[in-house]
Amino acid sequence: MNKTTTASLDDYTLFRLLCELEQGPVCSQRELARRLDSALGLVNNYLKAAVVKGWVRVKELSGNRCTYHLTAKGAAELRQLALLHSRYLDRVIPVVLHEYRQLCRQFKDEGVERVALCGIDGCAELAWLALHEAGIEVALVMDMDASGETLMGREVVSLARAMLSGMYKVLISSRNRADILYHALLDLGTDPMSIKVPVLFLENR
Repeated sequence: MNKTTTASLDDYTLFRLLCELEQGPVCSQRELARRLDSALGLVNNYLKAAVVKGWVRVKELSGNRCTYHLTAKGAAELRQLALLHSRYLDRVIPVVLHEYRQLCRQFKDEGVERVALCGIDGCAELAWLALHEAGIEVALVMDMDASGETLMGREVVSLARAMLSGMYKVLISSRNRADILYHALLDLGTDPMSIKVPVLFLENR
């Protein structure tokens, strides 16, 4: 980031805001404020500054509504901010991996040998590693949005397709969408006792 931006915006707050927009357009500042757990006025100020910088584009809709989109310039800025904050990965990764290792120990204690991963993002490979360390096979990988992609050479299938292939114990492997995926699995009839997810990943815990 340049000096003028650093003087007016906090890098970490901006980083989080751009991360939220990278997941897809957001239809309201209130929704962004909720996701960021920030004051609505603060989010408004950051969005205005990001629009001026060309990092965010506002698309006007009918009824005085609008959506906020991350631009290519914003994606480049997000990459720079991610590199800036990568210095803290050595603190974050061990904590997340520890949470998954604990859940995998619970699977082992229950005699579980095969587990389905649900959710593809930055935490998915950590969940996979914890299962591998515990000697538990990854039966399949599923996601709501990444169907057709791959993880560790394994095809990612839709939640519905995964349910058709048999009911497995499930480990939710997405940090950002854990709550959404958890409830999507429940809506498909998955037994909540068969799903494990780090408690702190759930919004309504």
